[in-house]
Amino acid sequence: MMEAGSSDISVAIVSSVVGKSPREVTYSFVFDEAYRLVQRGVNVHVVRAAVEESSSSYGINFHGIRRRVDAEAFVELLKNLPLYSPFALLRNPLMLYWENLYALNISNVVENLRIDLIHAHFAYPEGFSGLIAKRRTKKPLVVTLHGYDILVEPSVKYGIRLSKRYDALVREVLVNADAVIVASRAVFEEAVKLRGRKSGTYLVHNGVDIKRFNPNLNGSLIRKRLGIENKFVVFSARHHRPVYGLEYLIKAAALVVKLRSDVVFVIGGEGPLRTYHEKLVEMLNLENNVIFTGRIPRDEMPHYYAASDAVVVPSLQEAWSLVVTEAMASGKPVVGTRVGGIVDQIIDGYNGFLVPPRDPKAIAEKILWLIDNPDEAKRMGMNGRRLAEEKFDIEKRIEKIIGIYKELVG
Repeated sequence: MMEAGSSDISVAIVSSVVGKSPREVTYSFVFDEAYRLVQRGVNVHVVRAAVEESSSSYGINFHGIRRRVDAEAFVELLKNLPLYSPFALLRNPLMLYWENLYALNISNVVENLRIDLIHAHFAYPEGFSGLIAKRRTKKPLVVTLHGYDILVEPSVKYGIRLSKRYDALVREVLVNADAVIVASRAVFEEAVKLRGRKSGTYLVHNGVDIKRFNPNLNGSLIRKRLGIENKFVVFSARHHRPVYGLEYLIKAAALVVKLRSDVVFVIGGEGPLRTYHEKLVEMLNLENNVIFTGRIPRDEMPHYYAASDAVVVPSLQEAWSLVVTEAMASGKPVVGTRVGGIVDQIIDGYNGFLVPPRDPKAIAEKILWLIDNPDEAKRMGMNGRRLAEEKFDIEKRIEKIIGIYKELVG
């Protein structure tokens, strides 16, 4: 495997809103990956969608859009119109302009800095702008899929491909990308179907920092802060959006506390449904058993897992769940829904339980089982830790990504 400093590859990572430090939550998984690529000697340039000057942070070079109104971008748009399907053209002209403006700036970074390849996170918008840049620069394009850009859940209007206009763009990207990286079997199968081939499609599991998330951390400060020192703590950190199914966890909580009043559900995150979830808690008389923390700082997340006894992920769809992976690395048993990439992480009865989506009763039954069987719950948690070490260490993911880069630029 490659050692730090051994690579002379230069990559332009296309990520519209990724932060510039490990403390920023937005697209934190992209930052983590970029930072570790730098540690392995890859020359990393991140092209964001903000109007900003070039800068450097944690060894990563950041580049923004030079200006919002750029005559050259209008020329690029006119030149690239034949690349668009009729469906894709039936959109706001400003979106067409913006895609080409972003692509122009990606191309300028690639050409001026002699970048070897383009790596876009998400098929749209990053992947499509990356594809335009690929056609201009003749550099290989890698696209990492993350879920919303390929999977759909019509019941909650999840997935950009629910719109035929954007579905056409995603298909165009996947057909023409030189490599597509996916984290789970569910996404792999969908990507292969859209691409029409398996070649160039790589199943590379997402990973976490298994040193940062580990079973030896002390969660007592979090328990003391929240006033839950002597409780059984169920933790979940999800955006308050329909696709993440938090209402089913809350309804499961109502079933659990009917039998065990010493259980507290700690739910982290923000989102448009938070007010609805708070009202649901009031309606079910769960004010003493459910705590909403709001957004949890990244550096505190490992300690929230340490403070918990079990973790629940009630999603309706998910390409991969980093919450599951982080919980496993932290040595906690996980109850997750049988959807998407969650089934790649939880072995039912071994490191947690798989339950049907939208099933509060099933969630409640598994939580109660974990409460009633503490030794087995602890064993499950340590089984999860071993799986995380073997399969979901982020350093192993980085090795595989560098291997893909070397194939493309070899």
